[in-house]
Amino acid sequence: MRTVQVDIAIAGAGIAGLWLANLLLGRGFDVAVCERSKIGGTQTLASQGLIHGGVKYALGGTATHAFEAVSDMPRRWRACLEGAGEIDLRGVRVISERYYLWSPDAPGARLAGFLASRLLHGRVERLSPSEYPQPFTGQAGTMYRLDDFVIDVAGLVRRLAAPLQGRIFPMAVEPEGLVMRHATVCAFESPDIRVEAERFVLAAGAGNEKLASAAGAEAHMRKLPLKQVLVRSSDPEPIFAHCIPGMRAEPALTITTLPGYHYLGGALASDGAKRSDVDQIDAARQELAQALPWIDWSNRTFDTLSIDRAEPEGPRLEGVFVETHENVLIAWPGKLTLAPGLGDRALRALA
Repeated sequence: MRTVQVDIAIAGAGIAGLWLANLLLGRGFDVAVCERSKIGGTQTLASQGLIHGGVKYALGGTATHAFEAVSDMPRRWRACLEGAGEIDLRGVRVISERYYLWSPDAPGARLAGFLASRLLHGRVERLSPSEYPQPFTGQAGTMYRLDDFVIDVAGLVRRLAAPLQGRIFPMAVEPEGLVMRHATVCAFESPDIRVEAERFVLAAGAGNEKLASAAGAEAHMRKLPLKQVLVRSSDPEPIFAHCIPGMRAEPALTITTLPGYHYLGGALASDGAKRSDVDQIDAARQELAQALPWIDWSNRTFDTLSIDRAEPEGPRLEGVFVETHENVLIAWPGKLTLAPGLGDRALRALA
């Protein structure tokens, strides 16, 4: 059996594990990342790549805790993409520099007033019809430009993995693979590799609950099932928007365009977990016809993608979760956009 000795060992190579490993490596720590399958994990690679500032959580007309938790994230990500942030992400492709809020209807007075408030100054801008991007040009409706953007998630994973060459180990960290000594973890162990460290980070997403229990901690998890929809076509229109027919308090559709398909999330995905694939595709067609009626969706191929997003049990605050137990740190970012916030809290906890 091969034995590796490091300062900090991390279970999971999704956005949480990769982000923290880069932060720690940049501060002089010797780190190891253990991942059972592909680098990037399941949840990260299934992300739409949206880096947002939480405006979609404030559509009820007030600044919620969820909004406040993520409001500064676009600025921090942009700094990283320019090489001036806590992690150098230069070279990661930005798929769309802007994201939009779209409704075929006029917003209610309360919501319109909130979107125009000083709180959102510089983050939200109402566009005149002449400023609408393709394919919204010439359409009747209301559009706001947000200070949000979309990145290439696969490219992000490659960029974060590059400095970790030789430090990412293909091993499954199982509860029975936590080697304990005097009620503290002293190693991650598989049949082929033993990784010994002074501190350990559990960033394994859905695997965190059982690993935390094996380490003697309590970290109750819940799974948020999502059923995303992929709408395939040879030349999809460049749509990067939250679509809110009737100006509801949450986006009915969150649409991101990637080569060969539109990726649909939002309330459609969370509600769709209860539907069959056939019913979910029917629901997607209905939402698209309501939000974007001028586009012909009839000859496109619709597929579903089901994922379980793991998050700590309790009220959904759309923040990060970091908890320590002895020499173990348990971490969930909740969403891709919150990775910098996770880094802040994890570094404070490790200090």
